[in-house]
This record gives sequence, structure tokens and C-alpha cells, in this order.
Amino acid sequence: PIFRPHNTALVAATARQIEKALAEQQQEQRTRLLEAFISSAPSYRRKDGLVIVDHRGRAIFCNNVPNGDTTEMMDGPMEPGRGRWLMNLPASGSDTDLANALPAHLRSCHVTPLKLDGDLRGAALVFPSVPAVSSMTVIRREENKHLRTAAAMIVGESEKLLAAVDVASRVAGSKGVTSLLIEGETGVGKELFARLVHAGSRRIENDPFIAMNCGAITKELFGSELFGHVAGAFTGASRDGKPGIFELANGGVLSLDEIGELPLEIQPFLLRVLEERVVHRIGDSRGRPVDVRLVASTNRDLKQEVAAGRFRSDLYYRIGAVSIHVPALRDRGDDVLLLIEHFNRQIAKLAGNDPLEFSNDALDALLAYRWPGNVRELKNLVERLHILTRGNTIELQDLPGEINAGNRNTLAMHGDHPTAMLEAPVCTFEDAERQAIKNALAAEGGNLSKVALRLGISRPTLYRKLGQYGIRRGFI
Repeated sequence: PIFRPHNTALVAATARQIEKALAEQQQEQRTRLLEAFISSAPSYRRKDGLVIVDHRGRAIFCNNVPNGDTTEMMDGPMEPGRGRWLMNLPASGSDTDLANALPAHLRSCHVTPLKLDGDLRGAALVFPSVPAVSSMTVIRREENKHLRTAAAMIVGESEKLLAAVDVASRVAGSKGVTSLLIEGETGVGKELFARLVHAGSRRIENDPFIAMNCGAITKELFGSELFGHVAGAFTGASRDGKPGIFELANGGVLSLDEIGELPLEIQPFLLRVLEERVVHRIGDSRGRPVDVRLVASTNRDLKQEVAAGRFRSDLYYRIGAVSIHVPALRDRGDDVLLLIEHFNRQIAKLAGNDPLEFSNDALDALLAYRWPGNVRELKNLVERLHILTRGNTIELQDLPGEINAGNRNTLAMHGDHPTAMLEAPVCTFEDAERQAIKNALAAEGGNLSKVALRLGISRPTLYRKLGQYGIRRGFI
């Protein structure tokens, strides 16, 4: 073949022109994607990790993360084709399509779709640093080994309890159930069942378990705590904005305790998030896809709340498609003895002491007591006995007066007098609960914060109980 030098030079020049044009095109696209990211008003902080990829999955921008490495957050280096999941999406793909296309290891990051001229041309992946969260919101992110002990922490052998554990285990293993309602009185251990559901439904490694007590949040802060807010959304808002608990629970389980305390005006927004699986921060029109399993718990009868107009029926049917009733301790028979033994050994081990011994009379009294505070009250009692008892054996007189009184009534029913059973007073649950509140008020000098803490209930619940039983703080 004949090579002409001027032809070779022409090809080389043309190649350089093409190369330059491609570089300019890529630079222009990179600039437009960065502009699209900025114009999307992202809630992005300097300490967050940020990776921007184009529609071919190529990383075009990666920030310098303080005290960290973005490649670690990406669970590995940005290899060629790492973001090829974007290539499978149509240009007109929705935010939900983008969220569903994410690989499992990226489900916990915040994804912002980047569109040019209406077509999907890339995405911004924001990996939040550990956020500053209100002290009223409790965040728990335990490792597998801790959460998988949830079933072992549910102590008991009663038929009702085991039935509840069975339902929780089956719900945890079901991929189709996205929400669960746990019903039961205060102190029965509803959060342990929420943990059990989380432990059995892990979809990605170290997925979050985030819990919030709705009774501990003021009405004004509910929206911000649940859905988050952008910078300047309202007076007192965080300068950097803040993700809500739905975003923090993305890929895992969100536990809303005492959901019956949720204000009526907030309920439609919660329903919308559950239906659309997209959350909108306060002050932001852009939706953020979330993949969350909701576990709601309550000590109220939500059916009655719906009938009274205090809880939306559509939200109730959405969260209550599958429900679990955790039995009260008084309905669990000899589980009382198993729990006493469990807490006795647990507390003794922590304190470095020998377990306490219980006399037969003391055990009879504990079995006869109705436990209005349920398992929480029993645990607190065992802790109290470990602290205050001088010897190592618990006698009847070492128990609190309300437990002694119940035992005396029981003994009277079995006394020698033929009318003893007729004369023995009958103590209903409402009577016991009313008396427990009065005792707590007297013990704490009427300080409602301390009374609520002593009884293991929220202040709004305590206010409701005071009104229900007609108890005034000044009665003492």
C-alpha cells in the first residue's frame, strides 16, 4: 500500500479535532449536570459525601469528604460501569424508577435525579454524615448480632405471647408487608416486637432501625421530625437543613411508638408518604424516594379513636392491615415468675452481686398483683429491690404497699370466715391504674414529668389519664 504523508497528517488532525470536540462536549455536559444539581436546591452539607454520575454511570464529580473517603461510602472504588444501572432507565424515567433501579448498597444514600431538557441525564448521590437530630428523636443503629437477640429478649411461655411472637416472625419474613401495627398496653414490650420485625426483615447489611415516640414530640415539630426541612424553611430551622426520620430510616425499619398521639393534621402527610414512598421536606417541592418498613405501635384502641374522629380511618387501614396484640402481663400467668428470674439474674450480673431469693409469700403476692405498668413495672420493681433490700431474701413486707394490699385481699378470699370471699373487694384494671397514678403523684410531689417517667408513659398520655379518671394534681 502507498502511504501519503499529507493524508496521514490529515487523519491525525481530524482525530485531534474529534477528540477536542468530544472533550468540549463532555465538559459542557459536566457543567450542565453540575448546574442542574445546583438548581435542584439540594440539602447538601460540606461534610456530606457527593458523587455525580452521568447517564452512562461515569463519575464526573466527586468531592473531598472531611475525615473520610467517598470510595468507602460507595462500598468500593468508582470502577468503569459502576453506575450502569442508569443506562437501563428511559430518558423520561420518574424519580420512583430511579429509586427502584438503585443497587442494594446504595439504597441508604439520598439520590437526586438530574434532568436536562426534561430527560434523565444523570444523578447526584449524597451520602449524609451522621446528622444532628433532635434529642426527642431516638436513633438506634445496632449491628446484626445485637438486633438478632430481639427474640431472645422476649421472655415468656404463655400461649398469647407465643402467638404474638409467631405473627411478628412471619411478618418479618414477608416481603409484601410494608407496615405493621403493634397494639398493647404501656410497658408490655412493644418495641421488642418492633426490633424482632427489623431483625427478621433485613434487606441490606446494617440497615437502620430508627425509633420515635410520638408522645414526646410537640405538635409544632412533628412535620420537621418526620419529613425534615430545608435551610430557612421556618424560624429556627437548621442552617444546613435536616433530614427527617423517614430519610434516616431509608432501607430499614421506622418504629413510630404511640402513633395514636399523632396530631390529626399531620396524618394525611404520613399517609401520602406511605402510599407514594416519597418524602417532601418542609420548604422543598422536590420529592425524595424512600424505602422504609413502618412499624407503628399504640396503647390506644385505634378503632375507637377512628370512631371518635381523632384518627383517620384511611391511615388506620393503611398501617393496620396486619396487626399484633401484645398481651398484658396479668394475662400471661406464670410468665411473671419467668420474668422475675430473668431480670433478677440480669440485674445481679450487672451489679456484680448474687441473685435475690424470693419467699413463697412474696412470689404469691407478685403473682396475684395485676401489674398495671406491665413488664416495665416488674423490671423497675426488681431493680428497686436490688438497691433497697438489706438482705438477700425478699419477704412479703419488702414489697410495695400496693402489691401487699393485693395479696391481703387474695388471702382474705381463702380465709376461714365463710363470708370472706363475698367481702373481699374486687379490683378492676381501671381501679389499679387510677391508684397507681395517685401513688406516683404522691411519691413525686405532683411533678408530672417525674410521674410520667415513673409510670413509663408520655406526658400527653398522663394528661389524658388524669382527665379520664378525674384526678387533680392538688388531691395530695
